[in-house]
Order: sequence, then structure tokens, then C-alpha cells
Amino acid sequence: FSICMDDFGSGYSSLNVLKDVSIDTLKIDMEFFSDTENMDKSKVIIRSVVQMAADLGLKTIAEGVEQAEQAEFLRSINCDRIQGYLYAKPMPASEYQVLITKTPSDVELCE
Repeated sequence: FSICMDDFGSGYSSLNVLKDVSIDTLKIDMEFFSDTENMDKSKVIIRSVVQMAADLGLKTIAEGVEQAEQAEFLRSINCDRIQGYLYAKPMPASEYQVLITKTPSDVELCE
């Protein structure tokens, strides 16, 4: 199994935790995409978090992606996975099974 730190960048997720706790993945908080007034600053922070995670040997997942432009930005900075309504809304497992059989193999869906 792998361990993810959810909502990184908000609440109790701290940079200190990264050195003290063994985790595999950082899930970047969706709030970075909701503040459109400060999007340029948010992009700088997201880019830095993705690079820092890579330097630490961690994978990254961006939460709350709703627009193609956001996904394109995340791909351009090598974010490992993208999660959000752009791809699908939360659904029962049975619907997910149908979705993954219809999804192109080059798209990696977050389970």
C-alpha cells in the first residue's frame, strides 16, 4: 500500500511533516485552483511543490482540476496525476469500472 498526504498546502499539512513522516504521495489541495485572483502566485507555489516532491522522491496528485488549462499546466510541470471534475465526478465503484473500460489507455485515472 502507499501513503498519501491529502490536502497538502492547507490545514495541518506542514513542510515539517515531510521530513518526519514516511509518505509516498502529496495530494495538492484544490484551493490552489479556486483562487482565480491569485492564480499566478498559485502556479508558482504548485510548480515549487511538484518540484520539491520530485526531489524528495514523492509522487504528486493535483486535486480539484476542473478546467483543461489547469490540466495542461499540471502536465507541463510534470505533476504525476490529476484528479477532478474535468475527468469525472465522484461515483460508485460500479460506474468507475465502466468508465475505465471506455478511457483511452494513455490516461491514468486516480483510484
